[in-house]
Amino acid sequence: MPPVARFAEVDFSLHEVSRLTPALAATLGQGFRCKRGEFGTFWRRGRIVREEQALISRCWIIESEGYLAGYITLLTDKLELEQPPLASEGVQYRTMPAVKIGLLAADGRARGAGRRLVEWALEYAAVELVPKVGVRFMTVDAFYDLDPDSAGVYYDASGFYARLGFNFVNPDEPLPPQQSYRTMYFDLKPLVEALQETAAS
Repeated sequence: MPPVARFAEVDFSLHEVSRLTPALAATLGQGFRCKRGEFGTFWRRGRIVREEQALISRCWIIESEGYLAGYITLLTDKLELEQPPLASEGVQYRTMPAVKIGLLAADGRARGAGRRLVEWALEYAAVELVPKVGVRFMTVDAFYDLDPDSAGVYYDASGFYARLGFNFVNPDEPLPPQQSYRTMYFDLKPLVEALQETAAS
């Protein structure tokens, strides 16, 4: 019988997400294969741990059978829009408090791990952060590789986030963008209300 590929039989849709600890950081990561190799390099060269120690981000992981399937980092941010996004609610500010996805990486063999991490992060923000501190949005700078591949195709992560309900800060931005990312945001309030309704039912 041929060997079973790593993660081939794992359903990540409801998989446990854990806080990164020094012990896990020291033992996980061997053989981590992300489509974007730099995200594996960030892990192996200690960037994630350094940012944790500097208190500028927090990291959560998905681990399966002793292997790293994916990781996500969160940090504080602000969302700036040309028009006040909450004008209909009587709030006229153009700048809003937010929590940001700093880094998101999943092993290419861990199907669904990236989606699970983002969905977990949205629920974590709605359940754990919103009741304690003012935060209305989640943001992300969706990576856009300005160097196309041999077929002339640009790597663009924004489609992944759009399928999860994120919107573009500048939907009319010319492509390719000037920077290597497209800023997107997710309104947490509808999710908060939906979770509250579910809890009350």
